[in-house]
Amino acid sequence: MVKKLLIFILLAFVLMNCTSAIDSSHWNTTTVGLEEFRIPPQYDNPYSSDFNMYEYDEDIDEFTVRYVNPRIMDLYGYFLEQYSISKKVEVAGHDAVHFIKYDRHDECNNSKLWFSAGEDFYYIAFRGDKITPAIKEVVKSASDSKYSHDEFYSILNDEYKNYKIVNAIESQRYDAPKSDSGHHSFVSFGSNGVNFGIMS
Repeated sequence: MVKKLLIFILLAFVLMNCTSAIDSSHWNTTTVGLEEFRIPPQYDNPYSSDFNMYEYDEDIDEFTVRYVNPRIMDLYGYFLEQYSISKKVEVAGHDAVHFIKYDRHDECNNSKLWFSAGEDFYYIAFRGDKITPAIKEVVKSASDSKYSHDEFYSILNDEYKNYKIVNAIESQRYDAPKSDSGHHSFVSFGSNGVNFGIMS
């Protein structure tokens, strides 16, 4: 009797997982950055789409897939400081950071889900605070990350440190007394790290 009950529970569990699975093979695809993503039917026909971003609606929080490599530092730093919740998660085999913030204008939570595909970083913006099966399918459609768990989070941590350094330098620059000397301060990033100085 116990054996039959266990088999019944196992079959019920398998059937529930099968019915909740999404078949995204018929979804349209779009290229963002260097990746091709499957787009859920409810977010098809974008308001705008180019190399850096797929925007379903004029309101970026409705549904957006964004390539962030050119702006990892300032975007990631901004989200860490502005979003009330950030948590490390795993989505469809990808390490990720899930940012959640309540928007008083929309009167709902908005999310940004950061992850990597290949060697590049992306985020998906969407309404709500739950990572839905449709959002998981979008992440799943991308290439596997080339970074290990530790490398992924180390890169983001380093970018946040750079963000803090740049903000500290910028703050000092704007707080400094004005002069007519014609000198200008600069901040740059390169393979040798963060550089700053004065040029005339």
